[in-house]
Amino acid sequence: MPVVSLVESAAMSYFVVVPGALVPASIASHVLARANLPLLGRRLARARIGALQRFEGQGAAHLDWLWSHFGGKDQPPPTAPYALRALESPHSSMATEETFLWQADPVHFAFARDRMLLTKLEGDAALTADESGVLAAEAAATAAEFGARLRTIDTRHWFLVFDVPWRLRTIAFDAALGRSVEPLLPEGDDAARWRKLLTEIQMRWHQHPLNERREDDGRRTVNGLWLHGGAPWRPLANRPFATIAADDAIVRGWGLASGLPPDSLLNARSKPPRGGAVLVYRDDLLASNAHEDWDRWLEILTRLSVELEQHIEHALAAGFDEFLLVLAGRSEVRTLAIRRFDAVRVWRNHSLSDIFSEAEAA
Repeated sequence: MPVVSLVESAAMSYFVVVPGALVPASIASHVLARANLPLLGRRLARARIGALQRFEGQGAAHLDWLWSHFGGKDQPPPTAPYALRALESPHSSMATEETFLWQADPVHFAFARDRMLLTKLEGDAALTADESGVLAAEAAATAAEFGARLRTIDTRHWFLVFDVPWRLRTIAFDAALGRSVEPLLPEGDDAARWRKLLTEIQMRWHQHPLNERREDDGRRTVNGLWLHGGAPWRPLANRPFATIAADDAIVRGWGLASGLPPDSLLNARSKPPRGGAVLVYRDDLLASNAHEDWDRWLEILTRLSVELEQHIEHALAAGFDEFLLVLAGRSEVRTLAIRRFDAVRVWRNHSLSDIFSEAEAA
């Protein structure tokens, strides 16, 4: 598949980043043969395809790609203080340059044969506000015994601060999703202390009446916390986008730390106006890809393709220089550039399986 060099710093580029869009190469032709993308497929067949970018991080290439655009160098990308700033306010008293903050998301560890998989609590399994309050109170009481404070912003976003910072290396939630938990648990000098704290919380939750009711109702229990993204807050070096349309707290927080005013942050389904480079972040495909649920992935891709086509039309009509579709997988990112007259470039005829595939780890 021929590739070209794409200029991704254009002041008037319209980026749409789609995590979970790349499929392992060994099954890409089989999966994409069933894709129903009549309009978007024709667009992508004539698009310019940039050189594939590979990130040797933890397995969340979309975070690595974004972090590099914001000027970040450290790995893994820090997320916790930025997510908190976005969720609470630009002047959060907890996310400061002095406070080392962690995300501690409530999750379900699912048993699958001889391993445990990390899964989200979403859809029917999502926590209610009352459930979140009850379980968080139990977890906070345990955390206090270990010199830690737990703070909840909503049912999905919990944060942890240790009175004396613990030395831990963690894996991003998006990178761990759908993967075997055991080899991805925190490492470092204080890893054993974290495992003990986590075990104590799990024991409190295991026999809690709330989890028993969830199990009786056929809902996934809440049986763990995923610790990740630890860092103090720092301003970011680059401001690559003038507007960000995203629901993800991390992406919005990075935008704020780059100097974007809060009114430049839109929801993920918005069509950003003309005026500098814009970023639209759509993570619809991430969970189904992580869990290798390709029927579900195709169903979501079909719906998403209609919205992507609308974004393309909006970007071209608004006078943006080009529309850049950034497709991310576990470790690779492929960028496709679409301009107004690409439809006549009949010598370009990329297949969907080439566009949506990524190499598999050795």
